[in-house]
Parts: sequence; structure tokens; C-alpha cells
Amino acid sequence: MSSHNLLVTGTKGFVGRWVSERAAVAGLRVHAAAGDLRDPALAAQAVKETAPVAVIHAAAAAGRGDERAAWRALADDIAMAGSLLRAVAEHAPNAPVLIPGSAAQYGMGLDRPLREDDPTVPISPYGAAKCVLERAVLAEPLRAGTRVIWTRSFNHVGPRQGLDAPAAQWARQIAAAERTGGGVLRTGRLDVVRDFLDVRDVTDAYIALVLTPEAAGVVNVCSGVAIPLTALAQQLVQASDVPISLAYDPALERPIDPPEVVGDPSRLRELTGWKPNCALTDSIRDLLDEWRTALASSVPA
Repeated sequence: MSSHNLLVTGTKGFVGRWVSERAAVAGLRVHAAAGDLRDPALAAQAVKETAPVAVIHAAAAAGRGDERAAWRALADDIAMAGSLLRAVAEHAPNAPVLIPGSAAQYGMGLDRPLREDDPTVPISPYGAAKCVLERAVLAEPLRAGTRVIWTRSFNHVGPRQGLDAPAAQWARQIAAAERTGGGVLRTGRLDVVRDFLDVRDVTDAYIALVLTPEAAGVVNVCSGVAIPLTALAQQLVQASDVPISLAYDPALERPIDPPEVVGDPSRLRELTGWKPNCALTDSIRDLLDEWRTALASSVPA
């Protein structure tokens, strides 16, 4: 058994890929869990073979943002988590398991930074599913003594982010506009306030948590800094090397958009001493540069 083995699920996804890379830099030996983790035998095999010191469960069911598929995705997420927790309880009982939740669990938010003991009243199927999964994996009769860390993770930003995130959508629009000498950045509402962290800081927080013996239960992973979406959009515009104007597009507005969702990272800091290292301007630059490269490579010479 190695005291440096980290088992990571979902290593092909946005967060899982970054967890793998950042954990390797931190000196951990990363093992990717392969196969359908809803199958208890496959989960048990992954845990037994790697004998991990910790597990970061970044895998999530497909279609979780689709209201029509919410129940199926929830069932898949519960099945995966259940298989993994049973496997850890049997084959690596001292290994903590970190499972990312979401700020969407807080619903409409508050006019102050949200704490872990604030109520969770989700307004989306995604947030509701995360609340159900949190309740299940933290229940002692179901986790069977395994130490579970549930993070309520706030907005991510950074390279490799999917186009379901506003920052990635905007970066792609700007990179495309740069190729034609300028253009318009179309957005939904920009008057809402969110809490952004670079994905590399998020994954560093996850690694710090699983390596902290006292970490357990719910932990916010956030910056604690309120960022209006208008500021994020303007930073992207300023990072461009061509004239870009902002234009509101009602088709991009969400049916329900909480006015302010910002977290309090005090517990995370008290447990681990973690602090973010990536400035938002750097996150935006890296995201925009990635889309510049991607669009340039997609155009025939």
C-alpha cells in the first residue's frame, strides 16, 4: 500500500482532469477509476487495487442540467456514490471521500456570504438533486463509517471549461470576434452577483481537504468575493485586442436568476489554510487564450 495513492473518478471531465494534474504536482500518485461506477464490483475493484489514501469523486451523471433527465441523473449519481462509499468502507476504511456539491443548493442565496449552516432551498433540478445526494452520502447508516467531505462549490472559471458556463461562452464569442477585427458580445443579465474561483484553486482546495484529517461534512469552496457578472464580462472585453461591445440578448436570460450567491470560505480556510492563488484576470486570460488557440487551429491554412 502506498501512502500517496489518490483515486479520482471523472478524470475525463473538466474538474476531474484538473484534480489529476494538480494532485500529481502535489506529489500524489493519481489513479483514475475506470468503468461504470454504478456497478459495485467495478467500484470495489478500483478501490481494492489502488488502496488509496483518499478519493475525490468528480464523476457525475450525464444530463444533470436537463430537467427532463433530472431523475435519471440523480439515480445514477446515487448509484455511483453508493458503490464507491461501500467499496471504501470495505477496502480502504481510513480514506476520506470528497464529493463536490454546488452553490445551486443555496437557491436564491442571501444578501451576505453564505455559510454551511444556512438553509438549502434549491430552485433548480440540479440544485435539488445535489441536496438529495448530499443528504444520502452524509447519512451515517449509508456511509458506513467512511469520512465524507461534501463541498458546496461555487462558480468555477478557467481553461477547459464547457460552454454551459457564461465565461466560456463569452470567451469563445470574443475569440471569434477577434478573427474578424471586432464584434459584439451577447449576454444575458449582467446585474447578478456571483462568487468565482479559478478551477485550479478549486481543485487545490479539494486536495487540501482530503489531506486534512479533521475535514468532514459540508465545506464551502469559494472565494468570498462578490463579482457582478458585468465586471466579469467587462474584464473579458478588456482582455481582447479588438473593439468589443456588449449587447443584452433576452434569449440568454435564465428563467430564475438569483440576485446574489456568494459564499463564506471561513471553514475551508480554518481546516486547511487554503487560499486562492489565481487572480480572476489570469483565469480570464487563460480561458480566452485557449479559445483563441482552438479557433485558430480549426480554420484551414
